[in-house]
Amino acid sequence: MQPLNTIVFQTPTVRVGAFRCPVGDARFQNTGPIDEPIVVFPRSAVWIRHAGSRAFVADPGIVTIYNRGQEYTRAPLARDGDRSDWFAVAPEMALALACELDPAAADRPDRPYRAEWTPSDSEIYLRQRWLFRRFERGGVDILEGEESVLGLVAEVIRRSAGPSRTVRPSRPTAEAHRDLAQRARAELARDPTASTDLTTLARRLEVSPFHLCRVFRAMNGTSLHDYRIELRLRLALERLADRLTDLSRLAFELGFSSHSHFTQTFKARLGVTPSALRLQLQLGQKGRNGRNSRTSRKVGLS
Repeated sequence: MQPLNTIVFQTPTVRVGAFRCPVGDARFQNTGPIDEPIVVFPRSAVWIRHAGSRAFVADPGIVTIYNRGQEYTRAPLARDGDRSDWFAVAPEMALALACELDPAAADRPDRPYRAEWTPSDSEIYLRQRWLFRRFERGGVDILEGEESVLGLVAEVIRRSAGPSRTVRPSRPTAEAHRDLAQRARAELARDPTASTDLTTLARRLEVSPFHLCRVFRAMNGTSLHDYRIELRLRLALERLADRLTDLSRLAFELGFSSHSHFTQTFKARLGVTPSALRLQLQLGQKGRNGRNSRTSRKVGLS
């Protein structure tokens, strides 16, 4: 039988895949219990009924949510069956994420996610489609991929919990958050070219991956991946003036997947390609208004 899932991105802590099950497949009604905590973005419409619950319509207007071991059945609606894309995190990460949003989740470690589904607006649907297509094309940095999946799942679970009241952290908590953000920056700055994954980084800092992502963004206004990219670009700027520097070699030495990835990232963030900027530096030229294009714009590295 054809596999129902196609994995497009996978690390020890997150997985992303596409699920495709035609109506005529013998497994359509019941594909067995869920293997891992996942959030699912339907691309067609089916009836879903979790064991012990009422049936609901799973269509592109919602995100369905499953805990590990969840049993459920489906019934057909769309002619092409069940088409969906899903994002999963490891059970321990799902529990840590849920506890950050709902401390009571610690009392139900086998069922950290409480909701069966939550509405999906255009913004989050587009966000997951864009992310999924990037994984399909390949070449996504491990840290960026893990951080993106965790952020997407966290947003789905946050939305499923309904409106929340913002609580200002106590002074000791705020100080702990500042300390964590600084230690994380130190880890990234120690070797910006290293391909460190989120789980390893969080383990070094003795916190959960979700807590690290949330606190780092709150304290620095950017993600861990984006911060590391900016550090790599700073290193690139240090070496571009040397006309003997091979740009392809420089790209790999800085941790970029390819010369084109380096060039695209450089231009997107600084407004000029590495080769063009190197020529400007060699000729002593500047961009308009006395600046090298947009290289002086604020990039959140305060």
